[in-house]
Amino acid sequence: MTTVFRSVLFVPGVRPDRFANAMGSGADAVVFDLEDSVDAARKDEARRAVAALLATPAASGGARLVRVNSAGSRWWAQDLAWIRTVASFDGVVLPKAESAMQVEELSHAAGGQPVIPLLETARGVLHAAAIAGARASIPAICFGAEDLTAEIGVPRTVGGEELLFARSQVVLAATTIGAEAVDAVFVDIKAMDQLRVDAERARALGFRGKMAIHPGQIGVINDVFSPSATEIERARRIVEAYEAAAASGEGVLRVDDRMVDAPVVARARRLLARAAQITKSPNHQI
Repeated sequence: MTTVFRSVLFVPGVRPDRFANAMGSGADAVVFDLEDSVDAARKDEARRAVAALLATPAASGGARLVRVNSAGSRWWAQDLAWIRTVASFDGVVLPKAESAMQVEELSHAAGGQPVIPLLETARGVLHAAAIAGARASIPAICFGAEDLTAEIGVPRTVGGEELLFARSQVVLAATTIGAEAVDAVFVDIKAMDQLRVDAERARALGFRGKMAIHPGQIGVINDVFSPSATEIERARRIVEAYEAAAASGEGVLRVDDRMVDAPVVARARRLLARAAQITKSPNHQI
């Protein structure tokens, strides 16, 4: 599976007419959904459509993921049985994840394929560190804002102050295991300027990507979560200057009139490594 999750696009499992467009959107990962976007009476229909799609070769380089129903739902056992029969997929998204045990149960049913927990309940956010420590391959941890704010009983605001603690919990938990932290969807699909602001705020908190509900959001999201040419150039100069200084026995120096020491260099190296990851990813041109 790709290790880059700048953009994670969801598409309803009952809309096979949208599958090709989703896969061609430039998203780093496409999630074929069996959960919230599928009516209770159409769960079997969604499973059949997604299984048929996954039985065919991938049309693009983006990861193909499946979001099953939550462990507390009446469809959980059916989804676990179904996922064992699916031909080929890159990972499974676990909505409303609240324990390491749920992650491990899904991982076992999926034959050890990667599991991406979606933390969108109060219990899930408070158990973020334990969930990250599950005995399973967890390449990313996602944050869901809509369900969480509904559970708390507060409106989701543009400023996002009500989500600051929860977002930080997800970022810290993902960081402990070297996973990607992926931020919540932005529901206004026409407000691209606000989407950019929301994505930039998430990146500043440490998120590596963002979920999306429309292909039109992918370009903005990929742009925000890709280091800019200016950032890359500055990071290179910092690393080069530091290495030259270290060779002369100096541990601290100035670059552009700013002090540079080991933590600053570490951030610069992480940015350069991230840029290299994106360059190697299937959708790096976006």
